[in-house]
Amino acid sequence: MTLHPLDYSILLVYFLAVLLVGYRNKLSSSTSDYLLMGRKLSLPAFVMTLVSTWYGGILGVSEFSTSYGLSNWIIFGLPYYIFGIAFALLVAKRARSLKVSSLPEIIVNDYGRQAGRLASIWVLLLASPAPYVLTLGLLLNFFLGISLTLSIISGTLFSLIYIFRGGFTAVVNTDKIQFFLMFLGFFIILLVLAIQYKTPLELWTSLPDSHRSFTGGNSISYILVWFFIGSWTLVDPGFHQRVYATTTPRVAQRGILWAVFFWFIFDLMTTFTGLYAFSYLPQTTLPSQAFLYLGQSILPIGLQGLFFIGILATVMSTLDSNTLISGITLGKDILGTFNRFKHYSTASLIKLAMIIILIPGVILAIRLPSVIDLWYTFGTIAIPALLLPTLFSIFKRPMSKLAAILNLSIPPLVSTLWFFLGKSGDTSYFWGLEPFYPGLFCSLLILILFNRSNTEQLHADRSKK
Repeated sequence: MTLHPLDYSILLVYFLAVLLVGYRNKLSSSTSDYLLMGRKLSLPAFVMTLVSTWYGGILGVSEFSTSYGLSNWIIFGLPYYIFGIAFALLVAKRARSLKVSSLPEIIVNDYGRQAGRLASIWVLLLASPAPYVLTLGLLLNFFLGISLTLSIISGTLFSLIYIFRGGFTAVVNTDKIQFFLMFLGFFIILLVLAIQYKTPLELWTSLPDSHRSFTGGNSISYILVWFFIGSWTLVDPGFHQRVYATTTPRVAQRGILWAVFFWFIFDLMTTFTGLYAFSYLPQTTLPSQAFLYLGQSILPIGLQGLFFIGILATVMSTLDSNTLISGITLGKDILGTFNRFKHYSTASLIKLAMIIILIPGVILAIRLPSVIDLWYTFGTIAIPALLLPTLFSIFKRPMSKLAAILNLSIPPLVSTLWFFLGKSGDTSYFWGLEPFYPGLFCSLLILILFNRSNTEQLHADRSKK
């Protein structure tokens, strides 16, 4: 792809602005500052960072909305609103009051260090930067024409520069800019399409039934598993980090409700952009790059650059956030628990871990070049492990340590085995069960069979005396 020099200039200004805003932060003077901004995250900043870091796989949204229409909103929107509201009303204040700095700390406090290390493995999977490393690489490959591998590596290294210096504060400050740019970019292209091509109503009436249906031609089982993957919200490490960083529990609760509102607006914008892409572009267009070709085809010089930085902002806000969270999880919650690393500072371990974790992220991005496949795989494996132990602890009703250890060990193994061995054909699984379901069922079964309340344990201990 070749852009006009003006559009390239806009992209360059964007990269320089992000670098300047991210890097100008003072070196974090404490671990709390580096991890959680000293727990001084205000309501507006909380909303902007939570919204902007939720959409990193924008090319996955392009792929799904162009291919399956309205079902993009059903799969990647509605479940997250439901679980987001549930988190706000039921979990946010409780989670903020725990005074922890990461999700694995919740597990450690109730179930011990071994459980915390197991939880950290699954948090690393959920916070993997691989989908966003891939997305940014694809974008740079499209804009600059350099190889995908070089694009992935270059984009990854750029994101490390300012996180190293400012930690979470740098992430939040860049997110503020990226929040406005992502909305501006999609507003521009929708406005131009409505004026020059079709109004939204004209577009809707011209679409085939497949793109106006809630399922988009997918099976109900497939739709449902994505709905349950929406419970990712309840154990998403980035979500938790931002809640822990807020000034008060009330800010966390109100901020999530505002974030759901902005998610709804942005999901409508991206879904309609996908519908426009399906209608406007040739059927041979690669769905994962439909947003890019649509912007190139319909937008004039200058506006192309603004739309493309809107897409870049959507990706980079999530990439830097997940890179930091992965570094915290590996550096603080895993390496930091071993005696051999005790003499290193927490910040040093996190920085080292960010470099380490990006290596498999780059490899995964190169070897498995589908954002949706990465989301599906990571969520299917990790959510059944983390969901129940985390929620039981937040609600001050921790399960037994045995049940927690088994929950963090067996369900992800079951989902993984089902993922690789449970297929009855090339595209379907035995009994129509997607891998998420056996893992979640196993987690519930462990809770029933092995969990004993603290009262029951106390009675058992007394009877032995």
